[in-house]
Amino acid sequence: MTRRARKRIGEGLTSLVLCGPAVFLYTGFIVFPAVLGFAYSLTDWTGWNRTPRFIGLANFREAFTDGRFFDAIRFTLFETALIVLFFSFGTMLLAILLDRLRVFKGAIRGLFFYPYILSILVSALLFQYMANYNEGVINTLLRGAGLGWLAQDWMGDPRWVAYFIFALVAWNGAGFFTTVYLANLQTIPAELYEAARIDGAGAFTVFTRIQFPMLLPTLTTNSVLALITGINLFPQIVVTTQGGPGWRTFTIGYYIYHLGVLSNRQGYAAAISFITFAALVTIAAVQVAILRRRQVAL
Repeated sequence: MTRRARKRIGEGLTSLVLCGPAVFLYTGFIVFPAVLGFAYSLTDWTGWNRTPRFIGLANFREAFTDGRFFDAIRFTLFETALIVLFFSFGTMLLAILLDRLRVFKGAIRGLFFYPYILSILVSALLFQYMANYNEGVINTLLRGAGLGWLAQDWMGDPRWVAYFIFALVAWNGAGFFTTVYLANLQTIPAELYEAARIDGAGAFTVFTRIQFPMLLPTLTTNSVLALITGINLFPQIVVTTQGGPGWRTFTIGYYIYHLGVLSNRQGYAAAISFITFAALVTIAAVQVAILRRRQVAL
């Protein structure tokens, strides 16, 4: 065996030792459960029966005729659209405003990031208390200001509950997305701002000609993360509305939970999970392709 061959074998063994534990854990906790879940999606497994019956693609066919599943899709897409728009563009503008601060910059940035440190459970409980009709902060302030007629059951009124859930997600996650944009803003060379100032460029021109093109890579990342956040909307629903009022706030994630845990239809829940996964991958791929094409054009 030549020295070169021994070196390659040694490098291979080193890579195996270093990567082996991670590959083992990833296979055991991600790949194997995914394969097992797909196998269960082809059965009538309830979560309790030891010998589930193979039913082929029946669960997938049922999903495409399930009215409640499509209601969950519509609500999830509505929330996701709001979340993606805010986390992609709203937090970009917020980051630019924070970057222009000259006093108390660190303290104000910390205040914006603080909600992200809180767990989703704590944030959801806080908003649930704020939305309480009798003792909630919002209605208490409205009544104190003589605007009691505006008091609402914010989590129980179908007209407002979707926007209140969006407000919860936006408040909890804005700090993270804003911080990512702020980090990118620090990498923009000061010479570009100086040249724009000499040319007499205003704030809007600086944004459209310098900041926005330089922030496009971060926009791509944030938009994909926001898309995943919207599609995976689940713990906020569990803590606040449990899908109510009625079925109005059933997201795809909560519907899967309702089927698998509360209705003992694990096989059908697994099928919907894989349909959702395929749709999410497709949407994310199209989204990244469009944004990268725009990035190249600029």
